[in-house]
Amino acid sequence: MRYQYHLIVSDLDGTFLDRNGAIIQRNIDAIKRFRAEGGLFTFATGRHHHHLLEAIPQLQDIVNAPAIVANGAYLYDCITPELIAETFMDTDITLQALQFARANYPSVGFRASTQQGILTDGRTEYMRRYVNHRYENLNYKVEVAPPERWIQRLWYKIVFRGKCEDLDALYAAMKRQFGGVFEYNKSSETFFEIQRAGINKGSMLSVLKRSYEEIYGHSITTYGVGDYENDLPLLRAADIAVCPANAHPMVKHESDLCLCDHNEGVIADLIERI
Repeated sequence: MRYQYHLIVSDLDGTFLDRNGAIIQRNIDAIKRFRAEGGLFTFATGRHHHHLLEAIPQLQDIVNAPAIVANGAYLYDCITPELIAETFMDTDITLQALQFARANYPSVGFRASTQQGILTDGRTEYMRRYVNHRYENLNYKVEVAPPERWIQRLWYKIVFRGKCEDLDALYAAMKRQFGGVFEYNKSSETFFEIQRAGINKGSMLSVLKRSYEEIYGHSITTYGVGDYENDLPLLRAADIAVCPANAHPMVKHESDLCLCDHNEGVIADLIERI
């Protein structure tokens, strides 16, 4: 069992998927070999589990460990399937943050991830396009209302959507206004996210590592693979930090290995080097 006691946790967008959001067959073939020889493979994504299933319909055939979802807000058992190890945001302070963003950065829209689906204010063009897309491709609930009227208050994370310069300004202002109340990160140039402080992809990787070491009674080696700011906690928590050639410079700086571009199959590249 060549790959026993090895766990690979990969980001999705910009890492596992190519630039068009397609699955690369080279990665799939390598993961099958990896799993057959005892390896553990799963994803760590900012997406809600419904989004993860949309991107990878054959998810159950690829992963054999719980997926880290919503930037670490919960684990999703892809086999059962069920949501496990959930953590939620503080409703009162999060609502204050949303009101702050709405009052000071009206061009920035936002949405919340919940167990039931997505909540959004639907104010901006970005959010209206998002809602229209989801209504056309609906496999989970989308509620449109001001956040004060959101019925569901168990929020995993908040995603702000807007122009890069507006999000950068909101990012800085939010940190000044709310300090260490939240975990802050950008998952792309046009996505800024907040969630409960201390909750991220890395914190949940640590949970997985401890769990498997208890199960095996043996230490395991973890590999975190990612390309953007929200992947940094994953890379820092991993025993070996890996990024694709297309990764943001700050991610490359934190990585032990910088492998091929995500379009070429960076997961396969990693497995061939283990």
